[in-house]
Amino acid sequence: MYKRQPVKLRNPKLFKPYEMYIRMYGLPNYNEFDPTIFVALTYSFIFGWMFGDVGQGLVLVIGGFLLYHFKKMNLAAIISMAGVFSTFFGFMFGSVFGFEDIIEAKWIRPINHMTTLPFIGKLNTVFIVSIAFGMGIILISMIFHIINGIRAKDTEATWFDANGVAGLIFYGAAVTCIVLFMTGHSLPGGIVLAVMFGVPLLLIALKEPLTNKIKKKTEKMEQSKAMFVTQAFFELFETLLSYFSNTLSFIRIGAFAVSHASIMEVVLMLAGAESGHINWVVIVLGNLFVCCLLYTSPSPRD
Repeated sequence: MYKRQPVKLRNPKLFKPYEMYIRMYGLPNYNEFDPTIFVALTYSFIFGWMFGDVGQGLVLVIGGFLLYHFKKMNLAAIISMAGVFSTFFGFMFGSVFGFEDIIEAKWIRPINHMTTLPFIGKLNTVFIVSIAFGMGIILISMIFHIINGIRAKDTEATWFDANGVAGLIFYGAAVTCIVLFMTGHSLPGGIVLAVMFGVPLLLIALKEPLTNKIKKKTEKMEQSKAMFVTQAFFELFETLLSYFSNTLSFIRIGAFAVSHASIMEVVLMLAGAESGHINWVVIVLGNLFVCCLLYTSPSPRD
């Protein structure tokens, strides 16, 4: 009977609290890639991007640090690290407890900065950056999947899986074409596009017979050729749909950033910031409300 080898995660002290998430979703096998550092960096980056505010970020840094120091809570350490990124993006967005006239934005104001794209027209910049970031995350995740496939000596997962080499080539080609089109550059010729998209999809569709061929297995197909073609077609459709939906799902990062800025505008309006007579009780309660409302929303790992 096969027994799974015990796994002990080894990471720098700074990233150890994030092992909580890895254990929550399942430890990697003994010879698989440990994603703790990758999860820690992307989680904190996404959190900061969604909730960029210098004041609120510093509150999270200090509060999380104190809780971790006295209670040794891993979640508190994660909150403190996320607060560092929230503070950083607060400077990028020029926001301090919702006030956008205290410091100058080093980059953009999420709520009103627009970028003009071909075919689409004007679109909020944070949405564009969020999708671009998501594409990068998906490509890196595919590379990790390939590394795990190589270590496990799994031919199908390495070469022909939707997240293997074939999937990486297809999705990478799609990302390249999108970037070229959106930046006003010409796309490759029709033959090149056909090869870039057609060959990887064909390899994904034929992954089982190709794997058997490479491993020199002589297993007969348990289904007719017509059934195999039908099944392969719908599996390819599902694969393409998953690529599209997974990429588009990253737009919610930008949506959270815009929502955060919009709600803080409402808080300032209720506090009378526009009239110059600020009700600081409303400011404090409003910031607490926004922190509780947004920071307890679905987290980046979801």
